[in-house]
Amino acid sequence: MQVQPSAPRFQIAVTADGLQALIPVKRSFFAMLFMTVWLCGWAYGWHDVAGKVFGAGLAETPVFLAVWLTAWTCGGLFAVLSLLWQFGGRELLTANAASLTYRAELFGIGLTRVYAADQIRALRVAPITAEGAAFNRAGMPPFVGKAFGPLVFNYGAKTIRLLQGTDEAEAKALVKHLAERLPRAATAD
Repeated sequence: MQVQPSAPRFQIAVTADGLQALIPVKRSFFAMLFMTVWLCGWAYGWHDVAGKVFGAGLAETPVFLAVWLTAWTCGGLFAVLSLLWQFGGRELLTANAASLTYRAELFGIGLTRVYAADQIRALRVAPITAEGAAFNRAGMPPFVGKAFGPLVFNYGAKTIRLLQGTDEAEAKALVKHLAERLPRAATAD
């Protein structure tokens, strides 16, 4: 069987702000199905314990149940966010001579980080760590915790990792496009 090479999933456009790469979420149908089923069990557990906590009154509620319900609620919110990211998330990267702008969006609402182009050094692609691969497989949004993408650069005394929705080959293609727009010092070691 002949295996056809994959085209990159990102889209490149030249906008008024510079070169923009739109990277859709790498959907994991297994993660989406698992999260949906897990959330059904989560809702049952939450409803059962919430009835005990709020039905008994705060003075009679065991501390353990109140703490458990709080942690369970946080876990459920995290799972809902992850599921929503799978359905409506995307990453945007915009490069020009002045800045590199990264935005992670969920249904158009997102978090934007702007990096001064003259402070970026050693723009490169690095392998994703085992921790990052597990985080990415779980379908976690990049604005939850530490970023684990393969696009890497030094920014001051920190190493920045972006674009968890790409793999190494896609990131290499993106670096070539970005190098055309960023100052030469950004891509030099």
